[in-house]
Amino acid sequence: MTKQVPTDDELAELIKGKTLSVYWYMLRHPVPMTAREIQRGAELSSPSLSMHHLERLRQYGLVEKDVHGQYSVTRDVRVGILNQFMGKGRLLVPRYLFYATFYTSLTAALGTLLIWYIDWYSLSLIVLLVSVCTVLWYETLKIWRAQPFPEGEKE
Repeated sequence: MTKQVPTDDELAELIKGKTLSVYWYMLRHPVPMTAREIQRGAELSSPSLSMHHLERLRQYGLVEKDVHGQYSVTRDVRVGILNQFMGKGRLLVPRYLFYATFYTSLTAALGTLLIWYIDWYSLSLIVLLVSVCTVLWYETLKIWRAQPFPEGEKE
């Protein structure tokens, strides 16, 4: 009998809550860890609760357990809020961060260039770019706050 691996859409329905927090913690720390280390890092109440969530992730084919009892991520699946992040390991950042940074730099550069040619075209362009930057930074911060695990992680 072969093991049925859920699709990404099915995983989005299966991985929620604390299980998602455990998976997020493991994605952010891509080294093999014991259940106790994950319990402390993901701020779970007990190692047995950590084991429960790790076994669920193992059942879905996302993590594996080695002979020393350490768990590691085998499949990097971006489900739910994780779709909004890119990068690997500790460098998981919201996708909108790159757009927000680019348009903010562009607005600053054009603002300094267009200061010499103040007319209603340049003023309307700057107003448009500032509004785009505002929306992008708002979306970036909204996604950052919605991450499954708070940024003040314990080591």
